[in-house]
Amino acid sequence: MNPYTSLWTGVTPADGPQEFHVVLLDNGRTNVLADPVGRQTLACIRCSACLNVCPVYSRTGGHAYDSVYPGPIGAILTPQLRGTAEAGSLPFASSLCGACAEVCPVKIDIPQVLVHLRDRVVRAEVGSVTPERLAMKALARALGSTRRFRRAQWLGRLVQRPFVDGDRIEGLPGLSGWTRTRDLSPMPARSFRDWWRDR
Repeated sequence: MNPYTSLWTGVTPADGPQEFHVVLLDNGRTNVLADPVGRQTLACIRCSACLNVCPVYSRTGGHAYDSVYPGPIGAILTPQLRGTAEAGSLPFASSLCGACAEVCPVKIDIPQVLVHLRDRVVRAEVGSVTPERLAMKALARALGSTRRFRRAQWLGRLVQRPFVDGDRIEGLPGLSGWTRTRDLSPMPARSFRDWWRDR
C-alpha cells in the first residue's frame, strides 16, 4: 500500500467519532482528467520507481526543479496542475530515455506525456518574444556567415572583458544567475582560425 492511501470504515455506534466527513480537494485535477493524454498521470501511486531510474533526477534530486512532486512524475503532473506558464520548463528536464515508463507499475507513459506537454509549451510561446528566442535568432544570424561569426567572436572578446575574473566569467548580464552556480570560461584571446592561419 502506498503512503497516500488510508482505509476508513465509517462510524461505530457508541464507539469513537459519531460523524464521518469526506472532503475532496480537486486542486486542478479535473483539468488534468479532461486532457486525453495527460489524464494517465492521475493513475500514479507515488511509488518513486520513475524517480529511482531516471538518469536526470537520480543525479539532481527530486525537488531540484521547484516541484512538490519529485521526479519524472512531477515533471508531468506539476505543469498540468500549476499550468505551463509557471512550470513549463519541467517537461524539458528529461532525456526521454523511457526508463520511467518501463518501471512504472501502473503503466503511465511518462515520455508520451512529456512530449505532449512540450508541444503545449511551444505552441503557447509561438509568436512571443523572449530573451531566449532573441538570443537564438542572433546566434543563428552570427553563425550564418563566416564574416559575421568572426565579428561576433571579436565582439564577444571585447564585451566579456569587464566580467572575466581569472579563468572564468562572473556576473554576465542575462547569465548572472547561471554563472553564480556554474563556471563559464572566457573566450580565448585568439580564435582557432587565427591560430591556424599563423601556423
